[in-house]
Amino acid sequence: MTAPSDDAPPRRAGRPRADARSVSGDPTDEILAAASRLIGELGVGGTPMSRIAQEVGLKQSSLYYYFRRKEEILAALVARANVVPLELLAAISADGDAPAVQLYRFVRADAVALCALPFDINDIHRIAMRDPVEFASYWKERASLERQLATIVRRGTAEGSLRKVDARLTALTLLANDEGAQNWFRLGSKWSTAAIGGHLAELAVAGLLVDPADLATTRRRADELDART
Repeated sequence: MTAPSDDAPPRRAGRPRADARSVSGDPTDEILAAASRLIGELGVGGTPMSRIAQEVGLKQSSLYYYFRRKEEILAALVARANVVPLELLAAISADGDAPAVQLYRFVRADAVALCALPFDINDIHRIAMRDPVEFASYWKERASLERQLATIVRRGTAEGSLRKVDARLTALTLLANDEGAQNWFRLGSKWSTAAIGGHLAELAVAGLLVDPADLATTRRRADELDART
């Protein structure tokens, strides 16, 4: 089936379902979640638009109102994977404060944001790994995220508030902890996203502080700054 021309902007009004499911608002998140799941299982080439439409109960023609082609779905998935943590880190860096406070705020908010995503972040990594040229911007943004976190760690080490650790490995570990939490959260969790984010932040920062007694002060300051946003 031929998609609408590029001159026509995609509509966001509700489109008819091919099955009996009710239509409620914009199904974009549902489409992205289904696409990431299918692509993770079948690969990019093995996931046609018709299969994505079937998964969310839309007619293929209706799917084209939201995404004209599969490449647009892939681009939306990959963009979402990095935009949230990058924007979060930019806001935290703009607020300033101690490195431990910045790391605490980032880990807590990043975990909450990841758990709220409609797709598995690990599926996105696998998609981007299959075609590093096509998704070069994704890896560039990912590298920037790692460098910015590592810079905060190095600053804390230089100031003497954080232990002497490998800054880049620490940055990767912090990101991996948040992403791993999203993995099991999506399977079902008795804990809220706020509880998960707070717990991860406590464990991460407590393990980095030279003086563990500084954790309570770090938490209070993080709470104060987050309350302003």
